[in-house]
Amino acid sequence: MKLSSLFVLGLAAIAPVPGAQAAAPKKILVVTVTTGFRHGPAIDAAEKVLPELAAKSGGEFALEFLSQPGTRPSAGKPPERAANLTDEQWVAAQETHKAAAAKAKADELEWSAKVKELFAQKLSAEALKGYDGVIFCNTTGELPLPDPEAFGQWIKSGKAFVGMHAATDTLKALPAYYEMINGSFAGHPWGSGGTHKFVNHEPSHPAVAMFPGEFQWKDEIYQYNHFNPESVRVLLSLNTAQSTPQAPYHVPVSWVRDVGAGRLFYTNLGHNDSTWKHETYQQHIVAGMRWALKLVDGPSAPNPGVSAETALKGVAGTAATALSKEAAVLETRALAKAKADPQWALRVRAEADGYRTLPSAKKDAKPEEIEALAAKKREFLMKLLAEFEQ
Repeated sequence: MKLSSLFVLGLAAIAPVPGAQAAAPKKILVVTVTTGFRHGPAIDAAEKVLPELAAKSGGEFALEFLSQPGTRPSAGKPPERAANLTDEQWVAAQETHKAAAAKAKADELEWSAKVKELFAQKLSAEALKGYDGVIFCNTTGELPLPDPEAFGQWIKSGKAFVGMHAATDTLKALPAYYEMINGSFAGHPWGSGGTHKFVNHEPSHPAVAMFPGEFQWKDEIYQYNHFNPESVRVLLSLNTAQSTPQAPYHVPVSWVRDVGAGRLFYTNLGHNDSTWKHETYQQHIVAGMRWALKLVDGPSAPNPGVSAETALKGVAGTAATALSKEAAVLETRALAKAKADPQWALRVRAEADGYRTLPSAKKDAKPEEIEALAAKKREFLMKLLAEFEQ
């Protein structure tokens, strides 16, 4: 059966039965405000797609948006002096930008005050009582939550939190938030223009049942700080051994967890506006929302062994390329050892994550500098492989 047919059937299944008393729709607040980088095309697409999905839900969802109060003021980039500019013209260009920067700074204060007022209206402890869940849709930066503790307690009381893509690039200065969502953005080596390979660890879980066991997808993929594999159930991961660049560590892509009596669903997918227009992604986010709202069941117990096993496969694949080894042999050896000693696998996973901290060559690096950095990475991989032999 085609994915499009499954999508229609899935929506039909949640439509009200004729003659039956329809349940009140779940009221969800969708936040698309950004105080950091703005994924403009993706957010524009989301603000169009999400209401369409709500309309197709047969009255199951009712969405309310907390959107940007107009374009955030900016003076733009400082001018660069062109070769044909006279000294007088260059001074004039600098003065013009200086004036624009001063105006943008004043306008920014006014804009930020509007944002703060909107958050006070929609996300105060009292206002939250009117919602069943919240979606942070490509939010970024330090959002002005009026009462972060009350927000956390509201979720724990039995509410739903849904995060999409840059929700992990949000409130990075608030430990309670990044510990709840279980990660904070630490770069995206796998860019939005690349088609990357993924593993679906649990095709039976409703939040990812629309994806096959292995698949390819074009999107921007994050790696994270503050990710604790013992706190979440990972459903999708990047196949780091078969993506560019290769990496010997685990890169989770979508996960779920219980937060007190509440539920959290997060997906890293959603940077590209084309992703939002894709029916499979739409199924993914609808299913994730339904799971978080407790309209459908699916396990949420943490599965740290999945993160460990995925990291070991990444080590095997990356080391095979860098050190001219046989990936299948390395992987078989590592997985056998992990089965015999799960704690060993968890320890090696943690060690492998250190590969992320190794510096990469800059664009203007000299050949000898590039080789020196590559040698450090090979040395790191050799130490990891030594673990396989012990």
